[in-house]
Amino acid sequence: MERSSRKVARVCVGRSGVDHQSNVMDPFVDWSFKYLFGTERNKSNLIGFLNLILESELESPIVDVSFLNNESIPLDSEGRECIFDILCKDESDTRFLIEVQNADLRYIRNRMLYYTCRLINRMGQVGRDWNYEIDKVYSICLMNFTYEKDPVLRRDFLMCEPNTQNILTDRIHIIMLQLPCLQAKSIKECTELYEKLLFLLLEMKSGMKTIEELKREVYEHGLTQEIKETFLNVLDEANLASLSNMDKAQYEARLKRYRDNHACLDYAIEKGIMQGIEKGMEKGLAEGLEKGLAEGLEKGIEKERLEIAKSMKKDGIDSCFIEKYTGLPQSEIEQL
Repeated sequence: MERSSRKVARVCVGRSGVDHQSNVMDPFVDWSFKYLFGTERNKSNLIGFLNLILESELESPIVDVSFLNNESIPLDSEGRECIFDILCKDESDTRFLIEVQNADLRYIRNRMLYYTCRLINRMGQVGRDWNYEIDKVYSICLMNFTYEKDPVLRRDFLMCEPNTQNILTDRIHIIMLQLPCLQAKSIKECTELYEKLLFLLLEMKSGMKTIEELKREVYEHGLTQEIKETFLNVLDEANLASLSNMDKAQYEARLKRYRDNHACLDYAIEKGIMQGIEKGMEKGLAEGLEKGLAEGLEKGIEKERLEIAKSMKKDGIDSCFIEKYTGLPQSEIEQL
């Protein structure tokens, strides 16, 4: 069963990489997101994040979480390894899997289902005493792209019978957040609390405002003290001036790679569109133009993804990360 709380018009938000110098880190770079939400030091940020995203789902707010090993061992020698961005559990053993995806992956929903199932597989126990009791899993994916024709900001997926809507199990809850669909122009315009957090993260990503300007927005909005503290702490931790030399070097290296990959994909899209137009014009028909455009676009993107994957593999980057940032399957990566 898929639930969508509201219809939201698709409004694209600009990518990072603005011309002026910003003093706030881009939270959607993999290193940044884990730094802001995936460490013991910033565990309170993660708790605040989860309580906002799951506000309508939780019986009571999350008080504490413990981080879990974010690597999933393959089931056999030929199996695929999973590396989750952030994985934790609360005091009731409910699991929370958080993924950030910047690359436009065609099978993103399948990927989230696969990751969720691998996490559930971990709960299996050897012996007759185990009665298949499993803990609940929330899988949350933040996407800087959309995957459907009429996208909305939030999609909640549960397992149910299609005719009666009876829930088969509440153990799996997958939440897909299509960030380009956030239409608000200010924190004040956001109707849901979790939207306010996502808006703040997107503002940080744009690099158009300083830490001080973003803090002013938080102070002026009249949030509860608890939520305000979460927002302000995220901003404090995202201040580039407060990073150690080592952390700043790691962030800048990951940011450069992130921007380079996006630049390659943007070029692939542009080149694919031009090839498609040329092919369509040669046919001289509207349907030829449409088909040529689609084919050219697809070929251009695929070619650039292969080039990016080759470069990443040459640099010794793990194949799991190459798969994550290019969307290429492991079988293709291994043959490069």
